[in-house]
Amino acid sequence: MRTIEQERAKFAYDAISEVKRENSDVQKKYSSYVKNASVLILSNGLSATLAFYLSKMKMKDGTKYTDIKSEIDKHKAGQQNEFESKPERVAYAYLFYHISEWLAEKSNNGAGLTNGEDPLTFIVREANVLKVMQLTRESLALLNWMKRFADAMLEKEE
Repeated sequence: MRTIEQERAKFAYDAISEVKRENSDVQKKYSSYVKNASVLILSNGLSATLAFYLSKMKMKDGTKYTDIKSEIDKHKAGQQNEFESKPERVAYAYLFYHISEWLAEKSNNGAGLTNGEDPLTFIVREANVLKVMQLTRESLALLNWMKRFADAMLEKEE
């Protein structure tokens, strides 16, 4: 049996390892974005931060985190994708997906905290204040690990 901190650390390590396989421009952008994510969430809220990431990816309204994963997979395969392989859009996509996947599927002993629903949609449509606070705390706890691993494993902007 593993603690929640161990689960977060494993998820964060796997997420950063995925970004590590990208080119240095994507790594640098992701490293920068993940370092600033906690501040964005604390100052603007989780839903506004996730919406900001969607806008930076230039995705259509109503895009779910599972749609982002499909586009990331296309990008990795060298296929046409919504990000046009622009490093900043790819980096935002990874960060949005990693936070969303953790909240929807991996946290809470693998049951997720949003009943498998897209976190942004869940917060906007269904979540009460207590649930939003729980999702925010969980995001911040995950980001602590992601920042540590990004700092250790990814290339950084100078």
